[in-house]
Amino acid sequence: FGLLVVLLVLLWPRYPTWAVKEMIISPETVDGLISSMTNPNFNSSKTFTMDTHVQIKNSNYVSAFMSEAHFTAEYDSHVVAEVTVEPMSVPGRSDVIAVAHARTTITPELSKILFAAVIPSFHLRVKVTGMAPVKVTSLLGLKVQAKLNCWVDVDVLALAQNPNEMVVGHECTYAIGI
Repeated sequence: FGLLVVLLVLLWPRYPTWAVKEMIISPETVDGLISSMTNPNFNSSKTFTMDTHVQIKNSNYVSAFMSEAHFTAEYDSHVVAEVTVEPMSVPGRSDVIAVAHARTTITPELSKILFAAVIPSFHLRVKVTGMAPVKVTSLLGLKVQAKLNCWVDVDVLALAQNPNEMVVGHECTYAIGI
């Protein structure tokens, strides 16, 4: 019985915590995003890319390997960005850096929607959802799907001032499927 309790404690899934460490956005991308959202005469579609380094704390006692993962960021059912996270090893009881590549296409319609949403507070709340294929190396290579569902609060003004501080809060739920 004691062994069962120890195994339950060690193997019971714990949710990760995360924080943005660095957003890598070129000055041209910053200018393009700002002008596409503030120019009332914007009438074309523009695609922008940015990279983000996210520190993830794994409180689990088991290690895992995450294959390439895909997430979508939406505002009011409108896709704001498609995000790809690079494959990575996640040792048990560790902090790791995830590298995410985001691609956003601003259309005239999305430009107007986002502009209306951020005035006057310059904050935007987006929903980020997706699945990450995970192989739990410590459990005989068990393959699972980690589902992420987050509400992320964004300070839009930080885009021009300090992109690393754009994410000002988040609330996430997680699920695991086999």
